Parts: sequence; structure tokens; C-alpha cells
Amino acid sequence: MKRIRRFFPLGIRQQLMLWYSAVFAVLLLLAATLFYARFQATLDRSLDTALQLQAQQIAGDITPNADGTMSIQDATAELPGFDPRDQRQHLPAADVNLGVLVRVLTADGQLFRTTPTFHTLVVPAESISQPLHGQPWQGDITTVDGQPVRLYSRALTQDGKIFGVVQVGTTLSLVNTSLSTVGTVLLIVSPLVLVLGALVSFWLASRAFAPMKRVIQTARAIKAGDLRQRVPFPRAHDEVYQLTLTLNEMIDSLEQTFMRQRRFVADASHELRTPVTVIRSKTDLALLQVFPPEDYVGIFRAIHAEAERLGRLISDLLALAHADEGQVYLEREIVHLDLLVEAVAATVEPLVSEHGVALQVRTTSPVNVLGDEARLMQVVMNLLENAIRYSNPGGNVFVAVHAKHAQACLMVRDTGIGIAPEHQPYLFDRFYQVDPARMGIEGGNSGLGLAIVDWIVKAHGGSIQVESQVEQGSTFTILLPLHVAV
Repeated sequence: MKRIRRFFPLGIRQQLMLWYSAVFAVLLLLAATLFYARFQATLDRSLDTALQLQAQQIAGDITPNADGTMSIQDATAELPGFDPRDQRQHLPAADVNLGVLVRVLTADGQLFRTTPTFHTLVVPAESISQPLHGQPWQGDITTVDGQPVRLYSRALTQDGKIFGVVQVGTTLSLVNTSLSTVGTVLLIVSPLVLVLGALVSFWLASRAFAPMKRVIQTARAIKAGDLRQRVPFPRAHDEVYQLTLTLNEMIDSLEQTFMRQRRFVADASHELRTPVTVIRSKTDLALLQVFPPEDYVGIFRAIHAEAERLGRLISDLLALAHADEGQVYLEREIVHLDLLVEAVAATVEPLVSEHGVALQVRTTSPVNVLGDEARLMQVVMNLLENAIRYSNPGGNVFVAVHAKHAQACLMVRDTGIGIAPEHQPYLFDRFYQVDPARMGIEGGNSGLGLAIVDWIVKAHGGSIQVESQVEQGSTFTILLPLHVAV
């Protein structure tokens, strides 16, 4: 089959037809073989039964005499050659297919009576000696010219004493002719049945794959760019139905992915356009007018701030793009999460002082996780910066790390402006911003910080949750697998 597919590529219907035909051919061969063997056994059994009945009938017509001779009566006495007065006993041997094959022997193995046709048989000695010892003999022999004959020998007994042997035979020509006829019919009919089965299997395969044509047509329409189309479901809940369901689910996923991609490109273009526009306007202003040196310092600082914002945005976009493609490699090392939080808290002290908020850090005991220290530091940094930036002056930011039920728990809570319930499900979407007015905050906000946090946490096998109320603050809770030293 592999060689056929190599030189002659076949479709599924042709392959199914070939497989069905091959299996059907094997089954047909087995059935024909069993039928032929069963038919042959039936013919042999019928022939043997007929010979045994004939021998039994002849034995019933023969009785022993007191002088050691035998008397033959009834129909057996009328057999050709059995009556001493019958002139036919001196006739030449006839064809075994036409004559009667019967012979009677005495107890010492001497010929008593025989039909003329029996003289043409080549009779083995055991066919006489075995019945004289009380065991019937049966077997296939041949004539002097090679014609097959079935011979049956049995003892003649009276009162348990053997006084002779009777042998009957019949030609096997009719049996062999019947077997040959049946074999010929099987050889002629089997290929015809096999060809008919192949055609029927091809027709059934075509009907079975008819629903696949609708799937192909719809798939071609979708390939043209229309992701709104769906594959029609068949009536039967079979494998084609499952395939259709899977394809529709895949198309739904692709449509959502393309929509997210379009939105991502549009949002990224918008976010990149803003700092570029600011930089261009500042440079155009500096080129068109002459300012005092101190004014140029302010312009350069604004350009530098926008360039930094643009760099962070590009870095975040590349990080998310690589994450989507699975090209980001995360280190797997023991990270002391409590010490990491303390280090990040010390780093953001200038930002805390600038916004006039109070930062509290609580680490009760060493908490270790297995992961990428740089990425986890990025998570803590983003959460703390958001908490500080969106807290009112005089507010509080609280960060805590502790172990809880084989998990490391990192909690960042603030008393800032909070997040409305309708916005919370979308906080970790890319470029999602709760309030466009927050774009005016120094340092800018691209809407990618929490998306990166969510990706890093999930890449470490953890989860993140948020609880928030407007004007009361927000609480971000991160759970990571706790590393326990063995």
C-alpha cells in the first residue's frame, strides 16, 4: 500500500476503497476456503456413509455354511459375477465409473465372489488383514489405469466369529467433478463480487464524504478573508459533526485573535504616535524660534522624557511580542521574594517622596520561589509604581510578602483613586486605560504595565487578582508556587 501511494498518490476515497477491497478480499478468500473445505468434507462423509450402508446390506445377505462355504441371498446374489451359474462372471472388467465394485473373501483371505469391475483395482493388503482382525478399513485407492476409488472393507461375522470379509468401492470421479465445479464457480464469482464490493465501497465513501465538501467550500470562503462565516453542522452527531464543531471553535478563536491583533496594532500606533508627535513639535519649535539657553534646557528635558517613554513603550511591545511567540526564556533559580521586595521598595523611595505618600513593607519570614529574578522584580516595580502614581498626596502604599498554603503571597495595597467595577475585568488587557486623563501623569502610561505583569505571573505558574473600590484604593494579590528546599 505504501508503494502504491508513493507512485500513485491517492485520495481518501480511493484509499478507503483499496483498504475495504483488501479486507473484503481476505474475508472472501477465507469464506471460500471454508466453504470449499466444508463441501468436500460433506461429500466425503456422504460417500463413506453410503459405502458403509452398502457393505452392511451385503453383509446381511451373506451367511456361513457348515462346510465352511458361504451362501449369498437376495439382491447381493444378483450382483454380476456372484452367481456361479451366471455367464457374466467371465465377462471382461468394465469401467469403474459404470460397474459395481464388490468383493467377498473367506476367513483365510481367499476370493469367494467378486464383480468383474473389481479386478481393475489395486487393493492394498491391509484392506484385508485389518478387517480380519476386527477393525474396518477405509481409504482411497486407484485402478490400474490411475482412476481414483474409495474402498471400504469390513468383516463378516456371526455370533462374534469372523467368517469372511466384504469389500465395497465407488469411484471418486463424481466427487472430484463436483469439487472442480464448485472451485471453478468460486474462482469466477469471487472476482466479480470483489469488483462489485469495491464499487459499492467507493460509492459509500463518496456519500460519507459528501458533508466534507461543504466543509471545504466554507473553508475556502474563510480563506478568502471572511472570518464571519461558519461551517454548517450536519444532522448526525458523528465524526463530521465533531470536526465541524472543532473548526468553528478554531475560526472563533482566529477571529478573536485577529480582532485583538488589529486592536493591538491600532493602539500601538496611537501610543507610538503620541511621543513622536511631542518630540517633533518640540524640535520644530526649537528650530523655528530662538530661545534663551534656559528655555532650550526645558525643551531638551521634554524631548528626553518623551524619548524615554518611547523607549519603554518599544521595550514593552517587544517583550509582549516575544512572549506571544514563546521566544522569552525565563531563568529558573531560587529567588528570595522577601529580599527582592525590600530592594525594589528602596529603589522607588525617590518616587515615594515626590508624590508625598507613605510606603510600608512587611516581610514576616523568608519566602522563596523558583523563577526569573529580573522578571519578578519587574512585576513588583510595576505594581509599586502604579500604586504610588495613583495615590493622592498623604496616602499610604502597603506591600507585604508571606507564605500561605504552599504558596508565596505578594500583596500591594494603596489608598488611591481606586478602579470602578466595570473596568476591573479588563485591567490586564493590553493598552487598556481606565481613565484617559491618567495619560497626563508624568512618565506616561501606555497601558502595557499590567499586561506584562499578568504574563510574567502566569509564566511562573501563578495567578493575580485585584480588589478595588473607587476613592478607597486598590489591592493586587499575586500567588506563586512556594519553593521548599529538599
